[in-house]
Parts: sequence; structure tokens; C-alpha cells
Amino acid sequence: MYGVSTTSEGLQKFAASRLRQILHSLTKRSLLALIFGMVMTVAFQSSAATTVLVVEFVNVGLMNLAQALGIVLGSAVGTSLTIQLIAFQISTIALGIIFIGFILYILKQGRSKYLGQALIGFGIIFVGMDTMARASEPLKNIPQVYQFLAHLGSNPLLAIMVGLIFTALIQSTPAVFAVIMSLAGQHLLPIDAVILLVLGAHTGGTMTTLVSSFAAPKMDAKRTALANTGYKVVATCLVLPFLNEYAKVVQWTTTDLQRQVANAHLLFALLMVVIFAPFNAVIARWLVRVLPDKKGQRDFVSMQFIDESATEVPAVALKQVSKELVALGQMIRSKMLEQIAVVVTGTSEDAREAVLAAEKSVDWYYLHISEFLTVLGNKGLTEEQVRDSVNARFILKELEYIGDTIVDIVRLQRKLALEQIAITEWERFKVLYEKISGNFSLVLEVLKTWDQSMAEQVVQEHLAISQVQHQQQLTIMAQAKQGISQEDVMQREEKLHFAMVDLTNLLTVVDEHSVNIAQVVLGFI
Repeated sequence: MYGVSTTSEGLQKFAASRLRQILHSLTKRSLLALIFGMVMTVAFQSSAATTVLVVEFVNVGLMNLAQALGIVLGSAVGTSLTIQLIAFQISTIALGIIFIGFILYILKQGRSKYLGQALIGFGIIFVGMDTMARASEPLKNIPQVYQFLAHLGSNPLLAIMVGLIFTALIQSTPAVFAVIMSLAGQHLLPIDAVILLVLGAHTGGTMTTLVSSFAAPKMDAKRTALANTGYKVVATCLVLPFLNEYAKVVQWTTTDLQRQVANAHLLFALLMVVIFAPFNAVIARWLVRVLPDKKGQRDFVSMQFIDESATEVPAVALKQVSKELVALGQMIRSKMLEQIAVVVTGTSEDAREAVLAAEKSVDWYYLHISEFLTVLGNKGLTEEQVRDSVNARFILKELEYIGDTIVDIVRLQRKLALEQIAITEWERFKVLYEKISGNFSLVLEVLKTWDQSMAEQVVQEHLAISQVQHQQQLTIMAQAKQGISQEDVMQREEKLHFAMVDLTNLLTVVDEHSVNIAQVVLGFI
């Protein structure tokens, strides 16, 4: 299990930069996305990682649901190819593979280092299998154990459930098959028991994705997970009546017991492709009818793009975080920034309460995105991914600061309202506000494209905004110096002028945080 985990982590790091490029460049190449998804299962030894990629491709419009279901079928074949590699008898050179991996991991940097990590894990898989095979050999001399394993084939439901539960608990199909191969190699498992365990393991490998999809906000995640499990269950029901014939075909392919385990998995995966692939378009339409998109408005406080299962593939998870940050920024603009004029003039109590409610949503986003990034940080990120994660945290904090600053504007207006003072001359703030609002919209475009030239425009615009702010404050203070005879009126006017100065300062603070976000893109922070 440690070997499988280490190999998967090393290969993900090795391919991280390439994966990021493909995720950004794939636009209309659905066939390339299909091939890439299938290869990912072999490379990352995780069908869950492939499912994450498939859902991401569907959500960004790189492929439709029918094509995604094709990759789901391909992921089963990809897992079979991984198991075929494990079935090779290379335990004699496993230590050599570990040694080569160790040299690369210690002496090299960058992608070669991660390749070394993958080789270490790959070698450990075979050392572990060899150790298990030797440890399980004495089990043949224990009648109770031998009889239980030997009679699994006579109880199909029990054998399938053993394979399903074992795989669901371990959450690693290659690791499960390493155990099955070790037992089969010691003649502890007959061929009929092997096949039943294989059928159960196929379905068990989908349980984690299926359960996690229940809480997923994306309907395509639920549809893909349901299809992934449904394919295995239906195919198992079709094979069971022909179990003896299936066993003969597997035995015909090879006399090697461990290879028979791998071939049983591969033949079942190919059978699913033959049965379901021609009908993927029909199945996709049926899934949409069974699991339709939710009508009406989406729950206001919920993630639009982040999927908890995306942590299986950090490159995808970071891309989802980037899109979620843009969505958060758009929400701040529409629910908070665009309401400032109505709030400041005090013409709508509902607008003020709506801004305060939106600020609570910003806090919710901040908490949950931070938690997601924390979980992601424990997945063994590359240096580039660590930098992206740190940048995402900084941008998230700046967006929260913008929300807090707008709330400060609301509190300023509320304080004036209690003293029966009103800012009625919004026109004098209009130029400053429009520049700040426009600069924030430009920052959101920068976050979408990561365009450094646009980020430089944000910084340059801030200089012009600072000049407008300075001129605005001078004008306000000049008016404040014009004498007023009545003392109570003078105090009220003085408070009003100071409040107007505070308002210009708070508006400019919003822009300062926009500039900080732009500087992240420019690499200054």
C-alpha cells in the first residue's frame, strides 16, 4: 500500500507541470482529453484521480457527459494495465529499482527527483508482494484458513462482498490485487474464487467516489460516479451466470496463477467497454433525466467549482481554487461593491442589510477555501504548486479585506444615520467610485487570465485613483473651513466632512487591496 501510494504521488508530481499545461490548453480537443484521461489511470494508479479529471473536463466544456463516460470505462482498462505490470515476476530486481530511484531522489532536483520517488514506490510494491507471498505460504498448513479460501468460489455472493469490502476499505485497487496475487501464487485461492474477488474488487474500487459524490455540488460528478458504479454492477450480474466459461477463458490465457488474476481483471474491463461504450450517449441522456440539474437559484453559500475529491489531483484542485476565487470576487462586486452608492446615501435599508449578509458569505468562503487549501497542502505538492497555493491564500485574504472594508463603509453610514447626518451629495464621489469599481473588475479579469500586462494596468490605474482621492479630500476640507455661524450646525457639518474624508479613504483602501492582488500576478508578492 505504501509502494502504491508513493508511486502515485511521485508520478503526479513528475507530471504536474505538464498536467497544468494540458488543463489550460485543452479547449476543443475532446479526443486528446479522452486519451489523456485513460493514460492518467495507468500513470497515477488511481481511477479516483481519473474521475476527478473527467468531471473537471465536463465542467469546463472540454467534453460532454457521453465522452466522460467513455473515459470512465477506459479508466477500468487503465487500472488493469497497472495490475498487469504488478503481475510481472521482477522481485529479483526490485531492490535495484529502489536503488536507482533513491539515487535520483537524493542527487537530482525537479522532475527527476519525483521520478525517483515513483521508482522507489514501484520497487517497494514488488518487495511487499514477495514478502506477502513468503508470509502467506504457511497458511496452507492451517486447515481452517485453507478451507475458507478454497470454498470462497462456492459462495459467489460472499466472495464478491469480500472483494468489494476489502477494496473499499483499502481504497487502492492495485494494492488489493497485490494481496490476491500473493495468495493465488501460493495456491490458496482457486480460479473461481479469484474471479469472484476480482468482480467484487471492480465494484469496491468505485465506492469511495460514489459516496463522496453524494455531497458534491456538481451534478456531473454524481452522474459520473453513478455510471462508474453502475457499469461494474451490471457487468458483474451479466458475468455471474457464465462464471465457469469465464474461468476457462482466463485459464486459457496463461498458466501463471498471478497472471490469471491480472487477466481476469483486464478481460472484465474490456467486456465492460464492449457492452457499454456503444451506448454511452444514450446512458448519458438517461443519467441527465434521472439526475436533472437543480432548478431555481443555487444555494447562495456553496462552492461553485471546488470539489473535495479534487485533492486527488492537486493540479486540478488548484485550478478549481482559482475559478472559485474569481467567483468570490464576482459575488463581492455584485452583492457589495455595486451597492455602495445606495448604502452611502441611505436610500435603502434593504441594501445595507444585503451587504452585511453578503459579508457573512465572504467569511464562509474564506473559511472553507482555506480548509480546502490546508487539506491540499498535505498531499505532497511540488514547489510550483506550493507557490500557487500560497498565492491563492494571499488573494483569498485580500478579497476578504475588500469585503471587510465595504462593511466599514456600511458601519460609517449607520453611525451617521444614528446622528441624523446624511451624505446626500453622491455625485462628488462618483468619479472616484467608478475608477475603483472599474479597477476591481479589471483585477477579476486578471485572475481569469493571469495576464501580467493587465495586472500592470491595475497598478498604473491606482496612481490616477490616488490623485483623485487627494483632490477629493482637499475639496472637502476646503469646504469644511468655510465658517458657519450656528454652533450645532457647525458640529454636524464638521462630522459630515470628516465622514466624507473617511469615505474617500475607505474607497481607496478597496483599490489598494486590488493592487495587492495584481502584484501577486506580477510576482512582486
